[in-house]
Amino acid sequence: MNIFSKLFSSTIPDKQSPDYTKHIEHLKSLFSDEAVFFIDVPVFNQQKTHLIKHMMIHPDAGLILFNFFDHEADTLKGVTASAASKDDANADIKTDDSKNFLMQRFDEIFHTQLTPIRSILICTGLNEGEFDALDKSFHSLIPKNSAFFNDSDDEHYKNIILTRRDKKYDLAKIKRALFPQLVISKTRSLMNEEQESIINFDMQESLLVKGHPGSGKSSTLVAKALYEKMKNPDLNLIILGKRACNVHQLQALIFSFVENSHWGLNPADIVVSSFETIKRRCSQKEKYDLIICDDINQGDLNYLKTLLDKKGRLLASSHYNLPALKTLHLTKNYRLSPALCAACEGLKVDHLKHSLSFLSGNVFMNTILTIAGLLKEVSADEITVVHVGKEELIKLQAEIDDYFTPITYLFDDSSTQEGIGLYPVSHLSCLFNKYMIIIIDDDCKYDPVELISRAQIKSFILSESKEVYNIINQIQGIQNESI
Repeated sequence: MNIFSKLFSSTIPDKQSPDYTKHIEHLKSLFSDEAVFFIDVPVFNQQKTHLIKHMMIHPDAGLILFNFFDHEADTLKGVTASAASKDDANADIKTDDSKNFLMQRFDEIFHTQLTPIRSILICTGLNEGEFDALDKSFHSLIPKNSAFFNDSDDEHYKNIILTRRDKKYDLAKIKRALFPQLVISKTRSLMNEEQESIINFDMQESLLVKGHPGSGKSSTLVAKALYEKMKNPDLNLIILGKRACNVHQLQALIFSFVENSHWGLNPADIVVSSFETIKRRCSQKEKYDLIICDDINQGDLNYLKTLLDKKGRLLASSHYNLPALKTLHLTKNYRLSPALCAACEGLKVDHLKHSLSFLSGNVFMNTILTIAGLLKEVSADEITVVHVGKEELIKLQAEIDDYFTPITYLFDDSSTQEGIGLYPVSHLSCLFNKYMIIIIDDDCKYDPVELISRAQIKSFILSESKEVYNIINQIQGIQNESI
C-alpha cells in the first residue's frame, strides 16, 4: 500500500481538518521574539500564487517550512511509503513545491539565495520509538533529523531548528523578498506593524484607515488594493483620489509598487480616478467589489456606498473620525513634528509657534516680508507659496519677482521648476516642502488639518482677515464633532 498522498496530506479521511494552533503556539514559545511565524500566507511571483501553510523565519535558522503528519502507529502497520507523482491530487502539502517556489522568488528579487530553506515534519501521532518501528521506506522519505515527534522535548526542537548559530540571516531582507506588499516603494523600507496589520487584515466589512497627514495612509491603501487584486485577479477594483494631483500621486505609487514587486501585475488593469467622477459613475450605475478612497469625509460616504456591489467593500482613509466605518489607526508619523500632530488632534500645544505662524493684514506685503526673512537662511527651492487661484498667483508672482531677482515659477509652467513654486490652494493636499506660505481668504475652501500639515519645518498662514487665528479652533471643533 502506498500512502504517500496520506503522508503529505493536510486532511485526514473522515475527520475534520485538524487545528494546529497549539503546536504553532508551542513553537512560538520556544524561540525568542526574533522569530516571525506565518500561517496560510500567499506568496506571489510573476502572476503565480503559492499558499504557504506554516512558515517561520529566524535570524539563526533562516527559513523553516513546517508540515504535519497526523497518522498514528496503528494505522501504519505493514504500510510502505514511496514518492508520489508531481501531479498527485491528494498530496495537499508538497514541501518541494513550496521550497522551489520560494527559491524562485529569492532569485527573482535578489538574484541569490538569501537563506537556507528547510522543511520540518511534525508527527503529531507518533513518538520517536513508533517512528523507528515503521517500514524503512518512511525513513528514506522523512529524515529523522528533520522531524519532531509527540514525545520530543523542547531542547530537541531547538537543536533541530537552530543547527547554525554562527551566521545571522537578515529577516527584513527576507520579508521584503517574500512580501513586497509590506515594502514602502520610495524608501524600500518595511512598513511598520500598524501598516502591516492593515495589509493582512481580512476585509469582511468596509474600513477606515485613520491617521495624520504623513502617517503613510496612501502607501498603505495602494499596497492593500494591489494585494487584494493579486489574491483575486477577477476583483473589480477602483482607486479614487480627491483631485487630479492626488490621482497622479496614486498612479505613481502603483507604478513604483508594480515595478518593485515582481508580481507581474499590469498597472493598466488598475482603474484610478478622481472624486469628480463619482456622481457620473453613480448615474451610470457602476458597481465595484472593492473601492479604495484616499482622504474622504462624511459627505463622500453616501455616494461611495451606491457604487459598491452587494458584497462590495470600501477601504478609505481620513485624518478625521467617520463613525459609520470600522476604524484602524496609523499612529506613527513620518512627516509632522509632535507639536503639529497634537495640533491636528485639536489639542492645546506648547511651542506650536515654532511650527506655525499666523499673520493677518496685507497679504502681498506679508508674503514678501516672510520670503525675505526665509531667504536669509534657506534656499528658494525650500519655499512653496499657495494662493487661492491662478489669477491671484499671477499678481503675486509679479510682486515677488519685482522685489527680488525673479525667483518664482507657476505650477503649470513646464519650462522651469526652479526657485519658489506658486500653487493654487486646490493643489494643497499634493504639496510638501520645508517651508509653506499659504494665503487664504474668507471664501477659500480648505481642510484646516491639511492647511497646517504640508510643511516639514514651518507653515505661514496669511490672510487679510483676523479669522486666520481661529484655524486651530476650527480643528478643535471638527475633532469634537467627529468623535
